[in-house]
Amino acid sequence: MTKTQLKFYNLITKQIIDFDIIFHKDFIIQRIEQIKDKNLKYLLENINIDKDNVVNKKGYMTYVKFIHYADKMIENNLQLAMKPQISKIDELYNKRELLLKTIEDKTKSIKEKNELIESIKNKTMMFKDNDKNILDETDYFIIEQFGFFNFFDQNKNYMVKEEIEKYFKLYTTNQMLLNDPSIKQLN
Repeated sequence: MTKTQLKFYNLITKQIIDFDIIFHKDFIIQRIEQIKDKNLKYLLENINIDKDNVVNKKGYMTYVKFIHYADKMIENNLQLAMKPQISKIDELYNKRELLLKTIEDKTKSIKEKNELIESIKNKTMMFKDNDKNILDETDYFIIEQFGFFNFFDQNKNYMVKEEIEKYFKLYTTNQMLLNDPSIKQLN
């Protein structure tokens, strides 16, 4: 945590009337670390104004109120970071369709199919377009979270785009945290 985040943590924990260090500390720290220092003042303002009427009595700060507005701000930041790449979800979905068709055409048995998927997983078999693998680092991360055999299961078509979007959000969050110079990473 940065100094500003630590000060914000101390301020918040003093104001939360139902704060319990054992149950709430880790969750509060986890959320504060995901919000940039310059946005913490806006988070505090949102909590104090309470437009969503999370708490019936004005002026009271509760754990639920903090979590509501912190999660809302984190989600907004994620959406802003993902906005230029929303087509990435559709792109990976289309790649999946193409790869499913290719796997179906090239294999005759389940054993061959599993071996081909294992080769894709280990990056020994790559599908190329202009001498470049069509699956990039982001795709591999999402597919790994999905599960390679699950991702390439032609019978699984329910909520695939939603799952891809969920894992893309996770990837974006991880990248935002890795690229934030104010957050110190443990080696």
